[in-house]
Amino acid sequence: MGSWEMSGMRRRTTLFAAAVMAAGFASGVMAADAPKAPAPVTYKEFIWGDAKAKVTVIEYASLTCPHCADFANTVFPDIKKNYIDTGKIRFVFRDYPLDGLGMAAAALARCAPEGRGAKMIELMYKNQLEWARAASPIEPLKGYAALAGMSATDVDACLKNEALLKEIKDIQSKASSLYGVQSTPTFYVNDEKVEGLAAGKAGYDAITKVLDKQVAKAK
Repeated sequence: MGSWEMSGMRRRTTLFAAAVMAAGFASGVMAADAPKAPAPVTYKEFIWGDAKAKVTVIEYASLTCPHCADFANTVFPDIKKNYIDTGKIRFVFRDYPLDGLGMAAAALARCAPEGRGAKMIELMYKNQLEWARAASPIEPLKGYAALAGMSATDVDACLKNEALLKEIKDIQSKASSLYGVQSTPTFYVNDEKVEGLAAGKAGYDAITKVLDKQVAKAK
């Protein structure tokens, strides 16, 4: 391995470590307790919020989608603070991978030990430009998986798990055929479809108009 490769590897490792610290792995999710065994390889939705909330938001997203990353990084934190944490809505994340890399990232997040998949998604969106454009993007993805407590054997088994990959494909196919999802991110706020969100305040203002309407309607 040449010196430039070693340098690149050290740089990626440093970025991973810093990102994990920022995302809360080191201080919370990856606390002193030993990692739990990887979750059963069955597709489970990532859900935030009270199950009793009268408004449910479903997001269809790809981990390689720049607009999805924009939403996750610049809009979702305020949605969580103002609508999820206050009990107004329940938020469901579903995979709609746009390519093979998005499929691999989605599978790894689902295979992560219990409680760490959602953090992996957050981390991958925050660092999307770093890994999605890498010469060998699977290597950074393996780095995220390792930091979440997955061994190299776990990663290989996950990426080869045809049952899980089929479930992800089935979720995507159902979204297209039954709900008319054609792009990412696409949201359903109860029965109202929302597409084409901008990043930042414009995106927040656009989706909260729909959220407020549906919350008021559900009272």
